[in-house]
Amino acid sequence: MEKTRDQVRMIDVARRAKVGLVTVSRVLNEPGKVAEETRQRVLQAIQEIGYVPNLVAGSLASNRTHVIAAIVPTIGNPVFSETIDAMAQELRGEGYHLLLGNGGHSGREEEGLIAKFLARRPDGLFIHGGRHTPETCAMLRRSGIPIVESGDLRRPEPIDMVVSYSNFAAAEAMTTYLLERNYRRIGFVGRASKENDRSLERQRGFRAAFERLGLEVDPRWILETSLGYREGAEALVALRERTPGLEAVFFAGDVWAAGALYECLRRGWSVPTDIAIAGFDDHAVASQTVPTLTTVRVLRGEIGRRSARLILDRLNGGTVDEPIIDVGFEIIARESA
Repeated sequence: MEKTRDQVRMIDVARRAKVGLVTVSRVLNEPGKVAEETRQRVLQAIQEIGYVPNLVAGSLASNRTHVIAAIVPTIGNPVFSETIDAMAQELRGEGYHLLLGNGGHSGREEEGLIAKFLARRPDGLFIHGGRHTPETCAMLRRSGIPIVESGDLRRPEPIDMVVSYSNFAAAEAMTTYLLERNYRRIGFVGRASKENDRSLERQRGFRAAFERLGLEVDPRWILETSLGYREGAEALVALRERTPGLEAVFFAGDVWAAGALYECLRRGWSVPTDIAIAGFDDHAVASQTVPTLTTVRVLRGEIGRRSARLILDRLNGGTVDEPIIDVGFEIIARESA
């Protein structure tokens, strides 16, 4: 009688592939340590006989689940996809898989999600965010697993390791870029700074660039809103209505900036002649807008790769010489400003 999936064992795979049990285990858990021809033969045997690994039993025996959890504020913002893709690719090469969660912009929501993830015993954790609840911080420190935080370098007490860039420095650099081109009445659009540490740092950087030149920022130039193309268009219209003579707007996200550029096309406003537009992130849309978008490039893929590498190095018994990594940023000058 033919065996069911539950009855098929690892020894059956080994016999079909004509290899040892250790080799089958390595193909499942550490594929990088197995020759490609052998790995393909084992995978073919697994497919042919319908073997399904018992991950729960395996994790109990080895104290490893080969799962790394990753939490981002939203899966709706395209800037996070590059980080997650790069991280998943780096982890996959050593037999680890990514468990992805949407933490939202609420500390309590993030706390609940982290508790659920830790209950599944991940081998490591990546978090994009900054303002954790005290309960979350205590929970993460008790977990004993490698943890990488991202979102901003400014962390007085990192939980473990950090891979990021300075939102303050990036926003100050972009604002300085605009000021050096003789724009003086510059608007700023970002998320609510009371709820988002990255938004607060970008707004601080915007103000600091003015202060360094002895210039004042008119409170009417700053607008906080939720992220979206429509919100970017509405923010541009609102700023121009309440600030006659506005010369430029720095949007703390390319989605807002792209929405503003589309609104300029609809209204016949010339960019940058009538109004200059700058963004933040340099995701795919930035080089495809008309005109192309001047923006801050953040190395999101590098954040994902370096974060995965730190976690893997720790899991492989290595020491981490540089627990806080600054991947930097770059001002990308294009046609919009």
